[in-house]
Amino acid sequence: MGLLTDPGSSQQKSKYAKLLIKVNRRLCLFLYLLGLGWFCLLSHKEFNHATYFSENALLPGLVYSEIKTDNVNYALNLYDELERERESHKTGTPHAWLLSKMRQIGLDTYSHNFTLNYPLGGGKTFTGKNVYGILRAPRIGSTESFVITAPYRPPDSIHPEITHSIPLLLAFANFARNQKYWAKDIIFLITEQEQLGMQAWLQAYHGTEENDVLKSGTLDATAGSIQAAINLEIQNYDIDFIDVKIEGLNGQLPNLDLVNLVQRLTLKEGISCGHRQTSNKRRSALKSKLEENLAHMVSMVLTQATGVPNGNHGLFHRYGIEALTLEGHKSPSTNYQRRTHGAASLLRLIEGISRSLNNLLERFHQSYFFYLLVASDRFVSIGDYMPSVAAMAGALLIKAFIVWLTINKKEDNDDAEQQNLNFNFVGVGKFLIVAHAIGFLLAYLPFITQIDHGVKTEQFIFYEFVTITNLTLVIPFFVLFSSLSVQILHIAALLELGTVLIIIGMVNFSLALLLCVFVVPFAILVNPAPGSFKNVHRAVSIIYHPLLVTFASVLGVTVYTFHELPLPLLMERAFKATMNAITFSIVDSIIYGNWIFDLVTVIFVPVWIIFWTSLMCRQQDDVVVATKEKDE
Repeated sequence: MGLLTDPGSSQQKSKYAKLLIKVNRRLCLFLYLLGLGWFCLLSHKEFNHATYFSENALLPGLVYSEIKTDNVNYALNLYDELERERESHKTGTPHAWLLSKMRQIGLDTYSHNFTLNYPLGGGKTFTGKNVYGILRAPRIGSTESFVITAPYRPPDSIHPEITHSIPLLLAFANFARNQKYWAKDIIFLITEQEQLGMQAWLQAYHGTEENDVLKSGTLDATAGSIQAAINLEIQNYDIDFIDVKIEGLNGQLPNLDLVNLVQRLTLKEGISCGHRQTSNKRRSALKSKLEENLAHMVSMVLTQATGVPNGNHGLFHRYGIEALTLEGHKSPSTNYQRRTHGAASLLRLIEGISRSLNNLLERFHQSYFFYLLVASDRFVSIGDYMPSVAAMAGALLIKAFIVWLTINKKEDNDDAEQQNLNFNFVGVGKFLIVAHAIGFLLAYLPFITQIDHGVKTEQFIFYEFVTITNLTLVIPFFVLFSSLSVQILHIAALLELGTVLIIIGMVNFSLALLLCVFVVPFAILVNPAPGSFKNVHRAVSIIYHPLLVTFASVLGVTVYTFHELPLPLLMERAFKATMNAITFSIVDSIIYGNWIFDLVTVIFVPVWIIFWTSLMCRQQDDVVVATKEKDE
């Protein structure tokens, strides 16, 4: 690199510059394929690692269990009582019954009310109530705690029924109340309205209410600093397997030690368990272990990249609390012999996790926070998977450098262009500001416009975005750039896109990987210089518009889910789902802090505008344009 920048080696500089310019596309495509191949290689056992415990303080829960038959019978009786209560609460939560049971057990019992003011107009409000009980640690003051939680779903809920979770939670609370070895408070929490109730409770617990959208208020009582949380979603006491959900808000993950602890405890109980776990069907002989590992990695990438938590546990991570969800499945299939497990095994599992967490002397810190699971017992860390994103995103930075070399090569042949270079940068800077201003406008437009009550919110927002998109399409017809300015625009877009992809990879690798896979080839191959393929580049640029990419992604999911429907009906469903997806992403951004919507509008829309303008704008000779600007 020094040879390319040393003024004293002009001949060597020219030699290497010409070589890079000649092979620039092949070099960038090689880096792209190298990054993609590196990710695929991570599925091989030589490139990943077996999971292990880094914190020995978590091991006591593996020793023995004190769960008795009385505790199991209590859970069964509670379930029968709760089923009777649900008959009289078809659409709501039996708060009185939950509060009375917690008080009977001996917990410090409280309720928590919250209100959601719908952020996109209409004056709509939604209310809910959480119920929680605190078991105070008898051996120490309320300095530390952990949470065992379960969402309540009424009979008319669209989500799978998980009624067994609450009797299981209460039965363990009854067991824990009689033990004297607890060194941490235990919070037993039952939430309403799925993730909304959990977000409201966490905001109230930590006093972090940021706006008037979600009014979480304050809690009547709190426990110590929360170190971990376990969310229960048990569909039946006689479960076939447990799916461990770990993906959280904005792709955050719990400490790997917590995942390993659950895996080890379920193995002790003989329960089939793991991340993305399925039923115990025999693997197909046509599918190798390598293919299974790669499919598992891709499945985790697709879930994590959305930034949307796949359970209530995912909202704890932003507060530095390690959490995961145990989803117990009762398999409907009867084509093979399966072993089921009763309430006793589940209670022993919760006891083991609780006793291990109770023994922690400090917060989770020794194991990994950034990792990718290859299988339930194998993983790759950030140092193993980041080279794949670095190679693909790095190709864009190298492309930008090569374009800059191309400009310098032209300047060496024409001193007049060198004299007018600085002046051309001013016009490019102005356009970059305008492009990003449009992105910020898209990000804040839903909040500064009044939605007509006669139009649905999702339709109003969608057509606003379509209007802005149509305006961006005609921007190039109102600007006049020199060929040098177009090249500088191209460099700016490549640098911004490559830098953003690397930054995203450090926070949410899965999102960065998906973006690299689909965006980098376009950014590498596009060329704003005049040529026979420029119209092809323009057509591809239209396809890569963020709004069309969103529709294409939703359409793909719709086809996969409803493949039996005819094409016109699939297109109609995909169109409606796209409008809903945009609206939900805005709401998630406001309430939960999901930054996918902000990322697309503030970064990727301006970058697309820059690419589109560099391909479509009118170009004149640099010296002519500079002379006109100077005369003016």
